[in-house]
Amino acid sequence: MNTIATERQDKQKQWLYWALFLALFGLVNFFSSGRWVFAPAAWLGTVLTLRYLHGQTGWRPWVPFYLVLWLSTAVAWVDATPMPGVAHWVFMGINTLIALVPFALERWLVRRLDRAYAGDLPFAATLILPALLVGQEFLTTSSNPIGNFGAAGYSQFGFAPFVQLTAVTGLLGLTFVMAWFASVVNWVWTYHRFNWGRVWRGVAVYTAVFLLVLAYGTARLLTAPAPASATSDNTVAVASFTLHSLNPEEMFPLYESDLAAFRTETQTRHADYLAETAVVAANGAKIVLWPEGAGLGVEEDVNQLLAQGQALADQYDIYLAMPVFTLFADSERPAENVLYIADPAGEIVLTHVKYGGNALEGTLAGNGELQAIETPYGTLSGVICWDTDFPATVRQAGEMGVDILLSPARDWAGIDPMHGQMATFRAVENGMAVIRQADGGWSVTADAYGRVLNESPVDVAYQTSAISTQGVPTLYAQFGDWLGWFSLALFALLGGWALVAGLQHGRVAKTVGTLVRQ
Repeated sequence: MNTIATERQDKQKQWLYWALFLALFGLVNFFSSGRWVFAPAAWLGTVLTLRYLHGQTGWRPWVPFYLVLWLSTAVAWVDATPMPGVAHWVFMGINTLIALVPFALERWLVRRLDRAYAGDLPFAATLILPALLVGQEFLTTSSNPIGNFGAAGYSQFGFAPFVQLTAVTGLLGLTFVMAWFASVVNWVWTYHRFNWGRVWRGVAVYTAVFLLVLAYGTARLLTAPAPASATSDNTVAVASFTLHSLNPEEMFPLYESDLAAFRTETQTRHADYLAETAVVAANGAKIVLWPEGAGLGVEEDVNQLLAQGQALADQYDIYLAMPVFTLFADSERPAENVLYIADPAGEIVLTHVKYGGNALEGTLAGNGELQAIETPYGTLSGVICWDTDFPATVRQAGEMGVDILLSPARDWAGIDPMHGQMATFRAVENGMAVIRQADGGWSVTADAYGRVLNESPVDVAYQTSAISTQGVPTLYAQFGDWLGWFSLALFALLGGWALVAGLQHGRVAKTVGTLVRQ
């Protein structure tokens, strides 16, 4: 009876331990991504995930883990996804299932290797998880209509030396290093029980790689030119401002119910943007940017705005970036979200149709081909808001040697300032300055190293900056997502190793069993 009671108490203690462990994971995961992200939590969350899943056997741990992961992630992203109400919870539930697939596969493969090596799991097995997570991120974001929103690397905004790795690997490099850290900790904790005689070499290898990454990032920042100032050579004065909120909740119903009132309101907004452009141009700005949708209006009014903007560009000898949102009254033609740039001669020299998030806003989808123009202030290009969430597409700017990327944007409260922070990663990846002027979100100017030169968190936002006209070549701009392909190949190699080792172990065990029975 005492034995039975002791076993019951042990099970109760174990259940309580894992319940508390799961609660801790839920808290940490809440801060790992989404609206209230805390960079260290993203590292710790994956560690706790592996410890919980590898520390138990069978399928039962997966059910409570899925529920905690789903709920904590869904709450962290509430009002940040474009899905309202119940749709948000369903959407996050599906995403959570997809996110668990690589962890399930990793656990299965690692346990095969652990059995094959008689409990002495090789250090190379720690590479299975980073290869899987990077491979999954690479494949899913390449075809995802909302881009790489929610990618793990974005959680590291502000960790400047680490973020410099994206100039070599893109955002996938951050995912790889973070996942490998968690896998190494789990290898030490779960499979070797902190037996330092067995694990010190592996720990030393990871530590050396991590320190090398930080050393590279630190050296890149220390050797970078000082941020541009108004008196620096090779700089250009850029002004961007938000005078009105697009306010679609009011403007689109007004368009449907009272077209005349809608036109009066949008014409007033157009006049305000033109007037302020004249002011900043007179004060010395050479490049002027408005926020996404500043030129909201019907086709006739938008055409008039563009013509007046071209005249201003000619008059003041500036490059004027005009984002317009054209509605076609009495037509089935979809709305068009387009960025036009007029040069100092008053000619439209760049026309960019937004390609990101079109299905959600119901606009004409762009072809995803970036354009660039040569100016006295370096090579200039432009995208619109959600477009920056597609790093593989924005890499065209790096390939073309773009020095300054303009990004008019419109956010909602749930993705502010997260969405603006994401755009700064494109600056580091491609070695170019990014000027993001937002309506309803974080307006920011970042240089080619991701350093924030100017920012404004308010709706009526002004930015005036001296921007370097010289970008910085990067390996990512040249070679793209090479790490994604490498990770897929690495997983194929490691997965094959685990399968073969498991089969060989099974044959040996079967042979030994036969001999014992004889």
